[in-house]
Amino acid sequence: MAKSPPRRGPGYLRLERQLSLLAWLNHQLGYADTGEMLSDLKALREGFDDAGRSYILQHLATRERPPLIPLERLHTYDDNLRCHLQAVNAGARRGELVTLRYFQYLAALYAEIYLDRWFAGPDKLRDDLNAFTQSERNRGRTEAEQWPLYQTADLSKLAFWMATGSGKTLLLHLNYRQFLHYRRQYRPDAAPLKNILLITPNEGLSRQHRDELKLSNIRDAEPFDWRSDGGLFTSDTPLRTIEITKLVLEKTGEGESVPVEVFEPENLIFVDEGHKGSGGAVWRQVRDTLGATGFTFEYSATFGQALAAANNAALFAEYGKSIAFDYSYRYFYTDGYGKEFRILNLTQETTADNTDLLLLANLLSFYQQQRYYAANQADLAGYNLARPLAVFVGGSVNAVYTQNKRPRSDVLTVCQFLHRVLSEPAWAQDAIDQLLDGNSGFRQDDGADLFAGQFAWLTE
Repeated sequence: MAKSPPRRGPGYLRLERQLSLLAWLNHQLGYADTGEMLSDLKALREGFDDAGRSYILQHLATRERPPLIPLERLHTYDDNLRCHLQAVNAGARRGELVTLRYFQYLAALYAEIYLDRWFAGPDKLRDDLNAFTQSERNRGRTEAEQWPLYQTADLSKLAFWMATGSGKTLLLHLNYRQFLHYRRQYRPDAAPLKNILLITPNEGLSRQHRDELKLSNIRDAEPFDWRSDGGLFTSDTPLRTIEITKLVLEKTGEGESVPVEVFEPENLIFVDEGHKGSGGAVWRQVRDTLGATGFTFEYSATFGQALAAANNAALFAEYGKSIAFDYSYRYFYTDGYGKEFRILNLTQETTADNTDLLLLANLLSFYQQQRYYAANQADLAGYNLARPLAVFVGGSVNAVYTQNKRPRSDVLTVCQFLHRVLSEPAWAQDAIDQLLDGNSGFRQDDGADLFAGQFAWLTE
């Protein structure tokens, strides 16, 4: 009897169909969907011309299907982004000036559009979003039937679904400047923000963020310390980092926990992969309390996977109404930024020698990449490639586990292999010759050697 397919909750593909805010933003620029928009703009020259106008905006202004936003307003957004980028590049602390990739410019442009509209009047923005949803339903857009209508309270959060390596950190720095710019413009007499917080999953990422913020000319970023930040609320509210694991609803008296009640409203909150640092229900309460009367930005490469795991319809709807840009891995990979990979699974009984030979093939492949990188750095510079990195990923965190009734340890296997390479050069040289000659003994279904042709550059 055939098995019935597993019941699917809100998953990766369905999240893409739920993104009503992104659909509205695409519509503002005259595009039917994200795929059409990215395909139309990705081949354009990046950066700004001598007159200070971006090449992307020049293209948008001359499209057969023009944006709904007046050109004069788009020019203002373009000017703002150029100024924010200049502020990031001030002092050239990174060693080279940042040029926005086309998708980074678009993510920041969508934030410009949204923040301008939100500060101008959230109720009007709410009405326009609901009118768009209704019009999409009327014209028969299937997924629009599942889009919930907006309440004003839904609008105080923007989320960005961006693949790892696509520049979420840089976007955060731009969003920081964008929000403060529009707040000064629309609310010049408003009291200073109570807190500006960057929430991360762990202390290591907090340190990394503080270093990156300083490189972007945001120099006052420090760890949050609620015992010493009593004089925090000045005319220039500094940005503070804190780990999600330290935020609690009520003070327990244990560890370095910080009760959310110490953060007076109004707060500006930035969240980097916050769902990874705490249980979903607790984290949502903490985040909702912090951002109740302020504004929240969230960034993640894994919104789709996280929501699929949560299988929570309310959470799914919430992010459908707040994700302003989707450059998740499928777009990242299609643009040529993803990783190419081979998965090699041994189907025969694995011996220690077979394991070592397979690991040596991996090491030789890594060596080939290192040599190629060292010999071709000038040609590779335009691609912003970093020096190759090798990572061994084990099947278990535990030091020892059982496989086929025998004790196994991934960590020990790798360490013994590296020891053998260093202590048995004769074996290593013979094994390398086998791999380079395409005579490893590992055969594919058609009889060809598994590694034939894999080291062509190295053999030359």
